[in-house]
Amino acid sequence: MTAGSSASDSRDDADTKAVRMLRSLARVPFAILRGTILAIVHSVWYLVFYVLCMFRPLTGLMVLAAIVMVPMSIVVFAHPAAARGMPFWAFGLMAIGLVAFAFGYALFVDRITPPGAEDPFDRYRKRR
Repeated sequence: MTAGSSASDSRDDADTKAVRMLRSLARVPFAILRGTILAIVHSVWYLVFYVLCMFRPLTGLMVLAAIVMVPMSIVVFAHPAAARGMPFWAFGLMAIGLVAFAFGYALFVDRITPPGAEDPFDRYRKRR
């Protein structure tokens, strides 16, 4: 033993090491649980992103439908009986709503993109 140290100091060091080891051992199941939960959340994030990417072409069709709605509202304005009681301005509102939804959907999907992920269906879209 060194000068100034006693047998109780070495016993305290051993007790401290044992307590530290037990604490570390008690943390292992919680670390495994945390890792499992993070892996599940990350997997669901990627899966949701890829599923939402599959529906992006449908939002392009919504814009096309909105373009068709504008002349339709003009026809309904000229011939109200063609819409069977539906007002002409409802078609204009539907067109605005479809375009707003399509752009909002595209922005939302871009916003939730996981780090390092790319749109897997981008290769099927028309390039300009």
